[in-house]
Amino acid sequence: MRILYFDIAAFIILVIIMISLIFRKMLSGRANRFYAVLLTHMIITTIVDFWAESYGVWIPATESNMPLRLVMCYIYFFLRNLTTPLYHLFICTVTDTWHILKKNKWLQAVLIIPYAIICVTLLTNPFHHMTFYFDENLVYHRGLLIYVLYAASFFYLVCGVAYLIRYKKMVTNDKFVALMLMYPLNVLAVLIQLFLLQYLVEMFMTSLTMLLVVLVIQRPEEIINPLLGVRSYIAYTTDMKKAFSIQKPVRIVFVKITNYRALLSILEYDTCMLLMKKIGAELVQSHKEEHLPMDLYYLENGLFALVTEKELPEKIKAVAQRLSTAVTVEKQVGQLQIELDPCICILRCPQDIDDYEQLLTFGTSFHTYLSTGGVVNDLGEATDRCMFRLRSEIDSIISNAISDRRFQMYYQPIYSVKEKRFLSAEALIRLQDEKYGFISPELFITAAEKNGTILQIGDFVLDEVCAFLSRCERDGLPIDYIELNLSMNQCMQADLKEKVLYYMNKYHLRPDQINLEITETAANTAQDIVEANIQDLAKEGIYFSLDDYGTGYSNISRIMSLPFHIVKLDKSLADKVDDSRMKILLKNTIRMLKEIGMEIVVEGVETKETLQQFTELGCDYIQGYYFSKALPEQEFVEFIRESQGICSS
Repeated sequence: MRILYFDIAAFIILVIIMISLIFRKMLSGRANRFYAVLLTHMIITTIVDFWAESYGVWIPATESNMPLRLVMCYIYFFLRNLTTPLYHLFICTVTDTWHILKKNKWLQAVLIIPYAIICVTLLTNPFHHMTFYFDENLVYHRGLLIYVLYAASFFYLVCGVAYLIRYKKMVTNDKFVALMLMYPLNVLAVLIQLFLLQYLVEMFMTSLTMLLVVLVIQRPEEIINPLLGVRSYIAYTTDMKKAFSIQKPVRIVFVKITNYRALLSILEYDTCMLLMKKIGAELVQSHKEEHLPMDLYYLENGLFALVTEKELPEKIKAVAQRLSTAVTVEKQVGQLQIELDPCICILRCPQDIDDYEQLLTFGTSFHTYLSTGGVVNDLGEATDRCMFRLRSEIDSIISNAISDRRFQMYYQPIYSVKEKRFLSAEALIRLQDEKYGFISPELFITAAEKNGTILQIGDFVLDEVCAFLSRCERDGLPIDYIELNLSMNQCMQADLKEKVLYYMNKYHLRPDQINLEITETAANTAQDIVEANIQDLAKEGIYFSLDDYGTGYSNISRIMSLPFHIVKLDKSLADKVDDSRMKILLKNTIRMLKEIGMEIVVEGVETKETLQQFTELGCDYIQGYYFSKALPEQEFVEFIRESQGICSS
């Protein structure tokens, strides 16, 4: 007599798992959906197995009900042998290798052909009765062709194990073990039923496997944001890392609420999260209306990402437009009307961004340089896509440039009107990247100030400039001093004085060989530490220049309180010297500064006429393209030697 309690236990376990999936909202995403399909398949298979085996136990085995009994047996064999190929498809979803299966005809053949053989064997059984049959006493018997079914199952087992091992890196060790246990447990179940027919343990063992999978793999706390009910940042990073690892093409639509922090300051956190949940629901509805399957992730701080494997650019654009329309509409939050400022960007991976780290960086920064207000930015169509990619990679470029010392120092000569020679220069840092070529200082300096590496860059500049001055003195190059810029971050260092003196002592320099430039903005800051640093370094005999004078609001009393020796007029003033009103302003400004003991440098002089005008206005030093652009060290040395009539050595 067959023991049916194993099927009953299997049914209970499978139904409980299904209920838990529904209540935990674990039905979104390809892996979850396929797991639910597999679970449904196993529940139906268990019911059919129980029904087929109940004859002679709980249902009378008679000639009249034999046709239905035969139908149940056939259905069970078809369903039971379909379990393993379905499980292989589930493995493809968990390892995120579905796209590989879709493109590889051999893998498809391996999946389909064995089951096709099983189907042929079962469909022809009514004619040859060599797979299974019932004798005249209505007793079930197996034929020799039953081993075709076992052979096909064994083939699936070998292929499944090999596939899992091949893509082991796509899952964690615990998930790998959970997926792999399906095979030994099923082999054990088959062997038990092969030799002990009364123990119907196949579906019971399979249900245990599904229970293990749901406990180890389908854990919502790992992949679902509990507040919004969509996929989490952890799920996003895991999925994207897999995608780049196996070069799976995906398209991503980023939606960043750029005024998220402002909303957070107005609304309570819980209220803000309810607003984000509402936005998430609208994003889901937008892609459903276009019938485009997409996974929605919430990446924190008002950033959403919708990901799809479909290569349907027009549909994706349509979804993005729907997203824009949905998000830009004012939202009612309590008594408040909230207006959102979204930045939306479409990109393709790996075409637009070919590295996982770059993608993460891009996701946190794209809204700072793309159009906002609901405009849909398509990175693949952008004419300046290279700039977008550069901005997304700039942090890693700076980091590598610091570690590999790939920055270069350039020097722009400064002409003394009185001595009629080039007696100084301004040190300027440049970055030449192997991939992007010359990178504008405005870009990498701004990025360095944001990510904190500006202090390391500042140390590099101090070291290089001091070393260069030491070589100039050794080689007899007639350069009195070098001007170098201090960033706001450097000005606020508690150990700035010690750092500057360290590099000067390292290269045996005199204080008058270094002139530190500070911008008007930095000079006007209310930070006491800035003033203390300037005063302390001035006491050591180091001169200071006020850079970019005239670009902002000039706090004269503040400037007068600091020991500036030189004032540098910004290029914007040089460009307007032909304006009669500006000329009067410049004349009086220069006169005032000189009367209080300042020396004047004018930047950005590009023509002989401008040179003549500022000379007549009484400027002491001239800097600009009229004489020379900023030059690499060796070219600068040659320029100075030639200008002084000194032969190159």
